[in-house]
Amino acid sequence: MQKSDKHFLEKIRSKVAYAIDDYQLINNNDKILTGISGGKDSMALLDILHNRRKSLKINYEIKAVHIQLTDVPYHTNSDYLKNFCQERDIDFQLIKDDKKIIVENKQPCFYCAWNRRKLLFQYAVENGFQKVAFGHHRDDVVETLLMNMIYHGEMSSFPVKIKMFNGQIEIIRPLIYTTNKELKRYTELIDYQALAYDCPYAELNQREKFKTLLKQLHQINPNASKNIFKAMLNIDLRHLPLKKGSLK
Repeated sequence: MQKSDKHFLEKIRSKVAYAIDDYQLINNNDKILTGISGGKDSMALLDILHNRRKSLKINYEIKAVHIQLTDVPYHTNSDYLKNFCQERDIDFQLIKDDKKIIVENKQPCFYCAWNRRKLLFQYAVENGFQKVAFGHHRDDVVETLLMNMIYHGEMSSFPVKIKMFNGQIEIIRPLIYTTNKELKRYTELIDYQALAYDCPYAELNQREKFKTLLKQLHQINPNASKNIFKAMLNIDLRHLPLKKGSLK
């Protein structure tokens, strides 16, 4: 591996370390559960958390769960995921569920994601995991902000951490400072190629439209995603119409 590649890996790991420190995401002796799909984001997260634990000699447990919904005609190579985890001394669990997901005339992506999260949270609570880590990155935050503004008329996205189920578990997002492009290169450098994504409903996913929108915004300004993210941290209430009223 070239020196520049090693430097890049350390740069991304440092970005994640900054996020963990800035938001106090991980403490000694934490039990952390991660849901992995086989995509680059969750696998990069696993590798980064593994390297951080190894280099800092921090004692926290990591476990990866892959959820397979048998009603959804999209499945990935679970053996490959298991081997990836074992190479990093991370426990792996495959959970299969036969719940009905595909309903005629209804968009399946929401129900698929909702059921995956439900099963993941349920496993976390039942097995004593205090934290659930997701691989959402900065571009995901910006896309969600745009979606909520356009579809729901509200300025919201998702937080870096939030407690759920009366504080039983806390969701954390350590990749919040990284970008889609950075994670793509990161996984290539650690010799992980994202597994085939052959879901027949992928084109129906509304988020894909906003990925395209974000690419168009980058053509206007290469720093578009970065600046939109910064805007959420730099809200000037003096120059916003704060009065709540009915818009007709």
